[in-house]
Amino acid sequence: MKKLVLYSDQIPSTSERIDNELVTLLGKSNPIIGYIPSRADPQRKYYKERQEYYSRLSMDFEVYFELDEDYHSDLLESLLSCDAIHLSGGNTYYFLYWLRKREMLPVLCQYVNQGGILIGVSAGSILMGPNISICHLYYDEPIELETDFSALNLVGFTFVPHYGDREMSPSLRALQEYSRNNQIVVYACRDSGGIVVTEDNVNCIGDVVKVDER
Repeated sequence: MKKLVLYSDQIPSTSERIDNELVTLLGKSNPIIGYIPSRADPQRKYYKERQEYYSRLSMDFEVYFELDEDYHSDLLESLLSCDAIHLSGGNTYYFLYWLRKREMLPVLCQYVNQGGILIGVSAGSILMGPNISICHLYYDEPIELETDFSALNLVGFTFVPHYGDREMSPSLRALQEYSRNNQIVVYACRDSGGIVVTEDNVNCIGDVVKVDER
């Protein structure tokens, strides 16, 4: 059964309801969470922050799988043996580029199809949709000469994080236009909101706005 957890952000106490859903989905003591950062993190700054976050939930966060500068293909087996895999925030275009370069898109889809739980935060959550074209509303710059923005396609909607919480957040009118032009449902989440998907059930948690102009 497909099991996905899409966070807008992970903030202690603020994200507690989504955290509780994740704990329930995992259903075991001291589960192991693998980590894929969106880009190189030489000092492991963001990794350590997430490690601290998951330790609060009694989860082990030991498997670090970088895609660009410190890539080690021999760690893939360890990553795929984790109970869940975390896709970090960051520049979504850059993240997608390296996921595709390392041929990780089909690998992650197979992981989910075989029962693994995929966790996304911000960019990581956007990547679960059919494509990441929504990112132009955030003024992110695509990788030069990159024209294929198709993503994991694990859900049939577009996820918008940080809605109303950051200056770069797109307007409701822009989301309505995007939904209409692309004939797709958009879920816009504040940082206290998120979505849990189990098979075809979409459970919106916290502050989530559904935009459907199809």
